Amino acid sequence: MPPKQQQLTWSQVASLDTNHWGTPVNLPIAIPPNELLVGEWNEPPEIPPFSPFALPSNACRPDQGGSKGKPVKVLTNFYAITKLKADTIWHYDVVITPDIPRQKARKVWKLLEKLPQFANTKTVFDGRCNAYSSEELKFANRFFTIKLQQVNIINLEELHRFVRSEGPITPGCLTAIQALNVAVSHKIFSESVAIGRSAFTPKNKVDLGGGVEKWEGAFQSVRPGQGKLYANIDVASAAFHKGGKAADLMVEVANRRNVNDLRNLQRRDIVVLQKYFKSCAFTVMHRGESHKKQYKVSEVSMQAADKFTFDQEAKGIKKTKVTLTQYYATIYNLKLQYPFLPCLGVKGRDGVKYFPAEVCNIVPGRRYGRMLNEVQMTAMTWSNSIRPNERAQKINGLHSIWDFGHNEYLKAFGMEVAKEMTVVPARVLPAPQVLYKGDVSVTPQFGSWQWHHSRKMVYGCWLSSWGVLVYDREDYLDRSKVLNFLRLLVSILQENGMNITEPNPPIVYSQIGSVEKSMEAVVSSIHKVCGAPPQLILVIKPRKCQTYSAIKTYCETMHMDGMMTQFALSRHVTRANKQYCGSLGLKINAKLGGINNTLCNDALPFLTQKPTMIIGAVVDHHPAPGEIKPSVAAVVASTDKESFRYAGRHKMQDARVDVMEGLKSMVHQLLVTFYERNRVYPQRILFYRDGVSEGQYAEIMQKEVAAVRQACEYANIRAQLTFCVVKKRHRARLFPMKPKEADKSGNCVAGTVVDSVITHPTEFDFYLQSHGGQQGTSRPTLYHVLLDECGFKSDEFQELTYRLCHVYARCTKSVSIVPAVYYANLLAERGRQYQGDRDYVFEASNGIRDQMYFV
Repeated sequence: MPPKQQQLTWSQVASLDTNHWGTPVNLPIAIPPNELLVGEWNEPPEIPPFSPFALPSNACRPDQGGSKGKPVKVLTNFYAITKLKADTIWHYDVVITPDIPRQKARKVWKLLEKLPQFANTKTVFDGRCNAYSSEELKFANRFFTIKLQQVNIINLEELHRFVRSEGPITPGCLTAIQALNVAVSHKIFSESVAIGRSAFTPKNKVDLGGGVEKWEGAFQSVRPGQGKLYANIDVASAAFHKGGKAADLMVEVANRRNVNDLRNLQRRDIVVLQKYFKSCAFTVMHRGESHKKQYKVSEVSMQAADKFTFDQEAKGIKKTKVTLTQYYATIYNLKLQYPFLPCLGVKGRDGVKYFPAEVCNIVPGRRYGRMLNEVQMTAMTWSNSIRPNERAQKINGLHSIWDFGHNEYLKAFGMEVAKEMTVVPARVLPAPQVLYKGDVSVTPQFGSWQWHHSRKMVYGCWLSSWGVLVYDREDYLDRSKVLNFLRLLVSILQENGMNITEPNPPIVYSQIGSVEKSMEAVVSSIHKVCGAPPQLILVIKPRKCQTYSAIKTYCETMHMDGMMTQFALSRHVTRANKQYCGSLGLKINAKLGGINNTLCNDALPFLTQKPTMIIGAVVDHHPAPGEIKPSVAAVVASTDKESFRYAGRHKMQDARVDVMEGLKSMVHQLLVTFYERNRVYPQRILFYRDGVSEGQYAEIMQKEVAAVRQACEYANIRAQLTFCVVKKRHRARLFPMKPKEADKSGNCVAGTVVDSVITHPTEFDFYLQSHGGQQGTSRPTLYHVLLDECGFKSDEFQELTYRLCHVYARCTKSVSIVPAVYYANLLAERGRQYQGDRDYVFEASNGIRDQMYFV
C-alpha cells in the first residue's frame, strides 16, 4: 500500500483563492502534525446472513419524505389496481417441443386453451416457459407436445404485506409481480407483435425511410407503490421492417429512384441489402394466393437472377445448366420483369434455395434490429415528440386497448384497474442562484438562464497558443468567412471572461485523409506563430463523419502529451452568431481548466463542510442489438469544492456485462487525482451510478460498493459513502394538472419532485424533473439510494441533487441528470470512439487525462 500522505484540512483548502483552486503548484503543503488524517470512519455493521425468505434490503427512506418546495398536484401515468381478489397463483413450467419463437408459441398456446382441461379456468402464458393460473390445473396422466409442470404456488399475501410496508420484499413478491404482468398482457400480446413489455400494431405507422417504419404500441408494467399496486401505462414506439414487394424495398434500402436504377449493383450495395433482408420472412406470389407458406431470408445473392445458374433435372432429360430466369419461364410460365435484381436465398436441407426478388413479398411485423441512420433517427424523434397534454390523452386511450374492463383473464384473477390516472402530491424545489465572477448572480427561470455581458466566467482561462484546422476546400469555405467567425468567437470569449492573448491564430486547410499529417501541419504553424505547444486546436469540418473519431483518438491518445480539440461545423461558421460562439466558449473554457459558473456559497453545504467527491459511473454497451463488441466502463469524479471540474477514467470490459470491472483501480486513481489537486483526500463520497436495473441492485451492492471501499482502503483513507442509482430508462411521466403550473412546453416545471404514492414502499427513492421542457414530454429521473452512510434526510439529498444539475459545463441550463452522470456518459462515448473497429480501447494521454477533454 502507498504511505499515508500529509493533507490540508478542508477549511484551509476552501479558503484558497478561487482562481487558483485545483492547481497543485499553488497549494501550500505545510500542515500541523495533528492533522495528518481526514476524519473518522465508522466501520459498517457486520451484515447478517441472508434470510431464506427476504432479499437484501437497500437504504430505507430516512423520514416520511421531503417537505421543502411549493406543494402541487401532478398526474402520473400510473393506474391504481383497485382490486386483486386472487390470494394464490399457481405457477407452471412450460416446455414446447420443438423449440419455436415466442410469437408462434403464443399461437400454439391459443390452441391449447381450447382443450377441456382449460374450459373452467383462464391460464396466462408469457410466450417463453412460464404459465400462471388462479386455479390449480387438473390433468390426466398423459403427455402432450406441450408439457406443463407445476413448479410453484405463489402466495399473494407476501406481496400485499410488502406494499403495505408490513414485510420485506421477497422472491415471492417478485414472482407475484411477474405473474400479474403476464396476466395483464396475455390477451393483447396474443393479438399483436410483442417486444418486451410493449405490444405493437401497424396502425398509425410512420415511414422513416430506407425500408423502415415506426409502429406505435402500448407499454404496461405492474409496479408496487406505497400502499397499492399500480399499472404503469405508456405509449411506445419501435422501428420495423416495412412489408411489401421485395423489389420495391430494395429501391428504398439502396436509396435509388426506381427499380431500373438497381442494374449493375456493386458488392457494397449487395452487402447493404444483405444486412437489411437477412432473417426477414416472405411469401411468394407466383404460386397463387392459396400458397401461404412463409420463408426466412438467409442471404441475398451476389448475382442477378439472369446470371444465377444451376443444374436442372427432369425425367428422361439430361442435366442442363439454366439460369433462374429460364427456370421460371419454363416451370411457371413467368417472364421476369426485373431479371437484373439479386435473389433472396433460403437455407434448406439441400443447401440454399433462391427466389427472384420480384416474386417475393416481405411480411411486415419484424423489428428492425440495426441502428437507425441520422435521417431515420430524426424522423423517429420528431414523430415521438408530442406535447404532454397530447401524450396524456394517448395514454388514457390505451386503457381501452388493454381492455381492463372486459379482459376475461384479469377477471379470472379478480383484478380491476382504475380508469383514471393517479393524482400524486409533488413539490417544486426553488432554483439555486447561479454565481459568476464578482459575486454576480442570476436565478434560473424554468430551468435556464441567459448569458449576459455583465456575467463573467468565475475563472476564465488564458488562451495564448492555438490554431485552426479546416477540413474543407478553400474555394468552398472561404478564408474570409473563417476570419469573420474567429473575430466573433474571440470577441465573445473575451466578453465572457476568457483571456485571449493571441486573437489571430494560424489557419491551415487540409483534405480529409491522413489525420497525423494534418495535425503535424497545424501544430507546426502554431509553434511558428505562437512560439509554444498548442493549448487548443479548433477543427472545422463540413459534416459529421468518422473524421471526428479519428482526430479525437489521435490528439487525445496517440499524441505524446495529448492535445485539446474543439469541433465546429462549416455551416455554423458561415452563419456565425453570438449564441453559437458562446456555446463553444463554455466547452473551450472547461476543457482548458476554467470554471464557467458555480452556485452561491450556501447552496451546496454538503460539499463545503467536508472534503467531498462526487462520482458518476456508467457501463456503455455497443448500441447495435446483438453486437458483441466489448463494453466501455467510465468513471468521472469531481476534483474541486464547487464540483465543476472533473477527471475521468475508462476501460474496456466484456460485452454486455453491466457490473463494472476494474472499478477499484479507476476510483483509486481518481482519489489520487483529488489529493494532487487539493492536498486532502475526500472524507465523503457521493456515487451516482447510471444504467442499473432493479434486478441488479444486489449484485451492485455486493461488487461495486465493495470496490469503492477497497479503493479507499488502498489509499489509506476512510470515507463515508452514499451510493445512488440513476435511472432514465423508465416509463413514469408527470403531467401538470393546471396550465399555470406548467412551463412553456406544457411540462412540469424544473425542480418538480415526487417521493410518495408511486415510489418504493420503504426504500429511499424519488422522481426529480430537474430540467425545463424543450420539445415533447419531459421524462423525470428516478434516483434510488442503495447505501447511505452520509445520513441524508430526504430534503437534503433531493435539494443537493437538484442544485448539482445547475453546474453543467456545456450549457446555461439545469440538466435532466446530475452532471457527473452526464460526463460519465460522454467519457464512455469517447472511449467507444477510441475503440472504433478494434477490440481494445486507447487511454487518454497523461497530459490531459485529468482534464475535461471529454466535454
